[in-house]
Amino acid sequence: MARSDTAWKLFLEQPDYLRSIIRRADPILYELIDWQRGVEYLDNELQQIAPQSVTGRQIVDKLVRVFLADGAEQWVLVHIEVQSQPNPLFAERMYAYNATAWLRYRQQVLSLAILADTRRHWRPTRYERALGNHRLLFEFVSLKLMDLDEGDLLADPEPAALVILAFKRAGETKRNAELRLQARLELLRLTVERGYNEEQTTNLLGFLEWIMDLPKLLEREYERAIEEYKRETGVKIVPRIVEMTLREGLEQGIQQGIQQGIQQGIQQGIQQGIQQGIQQGIQQGIQQGIQQGAQQSLIRLLSHLFGRVPRDVIRTIRGIQDVEQLMALQAVALECGSMSVFRERLKEVLESAPQQEPSSNGQS
Repeated sequence: MARSDTAWKLFLEQPDYLRSIIRRADPILYELIDWQRGVEYLDNELQQIAPQSVTGRQIVDKLVRVFLADGAEQWVLVHIEVQSQPNPLFAERMYAYNATAWLRYRQQVLSLAILADTRRHWRPTRYERALGNHRLLFEFVSLKLMDLDEGDLLADPEPAALVILAFKRAGETKRNAELRLQARLELLRLTVERGYNEEQTTNLLGFLEWIMDLPKLLEREYERAIEEYKRETGVKIVPRIVEMTLREGLEQGIQQGIQQGIQQGIQQGIQQGIQQGIQQGIQQGIQQGIQQGAQQSLIRLLSHLFGRVPRDVIRTIRGIQDVEQLMALQAVALECGSMSVFRERLKEVLESAPQQEPSSNGQS
């Protein structure tokens, strides 16, 4: 489930893709939103208000602030959950999130469920309980992924439509790897032939690779097909989408480190000479930035895979200065099925590694 959950999280974090899925799940809500004003993701707040999960890591959830298109200065929250397997407690969880978010913000909370399972008759849309004369009824909108018309998705020129189709076909082919390979190759061809720009193509191919994973033997066959497409079309094939997110964290850490290094360099320059101090500060900033970027990218990956990262795990990661070790832990995270398993693996890695000096970057 980690791969599917991560792909859905990354999908919903792109405003254009979020807009596309809301248009299909709830056309009325889509028309009510002023999309030109943008959206604001409230994931940190969602983690704080999230009720205890009773469905395991088979859920992806997002909380987004949007503005209405009627001209009034009014905003609402859209709560989105992706459920990959039927669960009898899912509707109750939807209600718990909705009620908790309303208590925190005192704004309308509109809940959407994306049902990515293949159980045709499992279609939760309400949570209800009653006792005597007292009754509670909570209704939400559900989009059953398997109901989407493939012809409509193929006719839609937006890149998001191909990603949604990839999610749909991934569910349909989870027990037939050969069929999944053919579906993935078809989507690869469509991506190439539609003439998207380099960034869009990069994004789409990364999603295809991550959503529709294959056994190693068929993965090699897919890679051979990619090489053939590269020769025929000159399209640039890029790393997996998760690796792209890790690179974003690394780049952000480096940039922040350089900025801090320049500030330190100016202070040192007062005593040692401005030029020398700034040069030393930049060198230290780059080194510290790479280290912080590797730490941040690992924390970001854990968040994508498992949700909220415990504070003690964050503190432990912040204390690791060896960049190679941090990068190796990213591979470890991808192999783990839960945060508890990663915590054990992290402990094993640190116990087998040489002792390090405590981190002095001041972060917690």
